[in-house]
Amino acid sequence: MEIPRFWGKQVGRADLPDGHWMQLTAWGWSQESVADARTKAGEILQLLRARFQAGTRGWYAYGSRPVREEILRELPGAADGLAAVVTRNVYGCEVLNTAHAMFVDVDLPPPKPWRSLGRLFGRRAVDPVEERIEELRRLVETDPWSAARVYRTAAGLRLLITDRLFEPASAEAERLMTACGADPAFVRLCRGQKSFRARLTPKPWRCGAGRPPGRHPREDPAMQEAFERWLATYEAAASGWATCDLLAELGSGRVHEDIEPLLRLHDQATRCGSGLPLA
Repeated sequence: MEIPRFWGKQVGRADLPDGHWMQLTAWGWSQESVADARTKAGEILQLLRARFQAGTRGWYAYGSRPVREEILRELPGAADGLAAVVTRNVYGCEVLNTAHAMFVDVDLPPPKPWRSLGRLFGRRAVDPVEERIEELRRLVETDPWSAARVYRTAAGLRLLITDRLFEPASAEAERLMTACGADPAFVRLCRGQKSFRARLTPKPWRCGAGRPPGRHPREDPAMQEAFERWLATYEAAASGWATCDLLAELGSGRVHEDIEPLLRLHDQATRCGSGLPLA
């Protein structure tokens, strides 16, 4: 998994072809130290300066580099390293990042004009959630994987394949995520981080907490104190909400021994089955 432990920042300026200038901020990452991350940040800053001074605009594409998130917990795996890492994302939610357990955010199918027409003639409206679950069920029956769990989230669905492990950056994983209806940005992020992702806690604006101040790493002590106050407010607000709820178990129901502890962690942290509203 490409989830850095350390981040470092470098600030500089770029003189633009039109005679103006702009300030640039570059973040580097490392598994070794903050100093090493700052060295990488300096290299990135030089690349950005050259791009802007040449008149080339644009930053990195989403998912093309590691996401700057605080590591909260590491879960050991087999001999090849970690099974999962829990991080806190840019808007304050806890996220489960897994090395081989495939979680997929599944978009719901877009509305179809004939659905509204059918209702005019007294036909039962087609539920987009049921429609997507049936599509996933057919995939389970025809693809090499044979067991999965489907969860309802506030805005869509989440799939967990339970009976086998995957390499996140593999062509097979990308093919399956795309076939399941995953957003292309989600697929790119999994490829870039070499991990799968599942949000564990509610989005703050859905439970009335607002967004957190600043972003990790918060180098200003006052900003860190403001974040800690926000965190206490968020955790209190989130206690009345769940993140997802189990809708269906597809296929054989088998759970791989390496996935079982991650499944328990996921269902407990998301308050799955609690009956609480989703956020």
